[in-house]
Amino acid sequence: MSHLQVPIEECGEPLVDVRREGGLAYGPPPETPETEPDYCWVRRTVYEKLLAVQRSLPAGLALRLYEGLRSAEVQARLFEEEKARVILAHPHFTPRQVHLEASLLISPPRHFDGTPNIPPHSTGAAVDVEIVDANGGVIEFGMEAKDWVRVDAEFCETRYEDLFDEARSNRLMLCELMEAQGFANYAREWWHYSYGDRYWAWVKGEAKAIYGPVKRP
Repeated sequence: MSHLQVPIEECGEPLVDVRREGGLAYGPPPETPETEPDYCWVRRTVYEKLLAVQRSLPAGLALRLYEGLRSAEVQARLFEEEKARVILAHPHFTPRQVHLEASLLISPPRHFDGTPNIPPHSTGAAVDVEIVDANGGVIEFGMEAKDWVRVDAEFCETRYEDLFDEARSNRLMLCELMEAQGFANYAREWWHYSYGDRYWAWVKGEAKAIYGPVKRP
């Protein structure tokens, strides 16, 4: 069974705005200005787990939210932009191949056959996070999350083999601390974690996901 077949039983847990709740760093709206209303909203349990990760970090370091909730409109726009990049890189790909390749980094609003998909960022369960130093600078990961459009897809992988030691160590530190709080990492993106969505349930062997599509209050 793929993660797309995992049933969802929405638990009804509310979203919270990290900007209002406090305790976590967050960056500017990512990708496009249209993300600003949504990007700091996450499910309450996700927020509490992020606080626990923050407490587990070495002194002088902070967990920074890059993006949480993402609207359907922004999701669709990002997917179309990724498809355009795939077409430029692989001009001989069929439409199906383009769709599947683009889906590796951006979850599509709809599958290739036209059936609806539920992107993780639309559930309030998925978060993109980084670790920053006392000056607010992202520590060495080989790249920042915002650079995903400018590097090869394999370089984004959590366990990319050709990383230099500091970047590899920091990616693994983030992964270990997040997984210790129950998050599941999407192995193709070192910065992407989720708790409670379909992918999390599939990775953790849970019978169901507890978070489905949600909109900010």
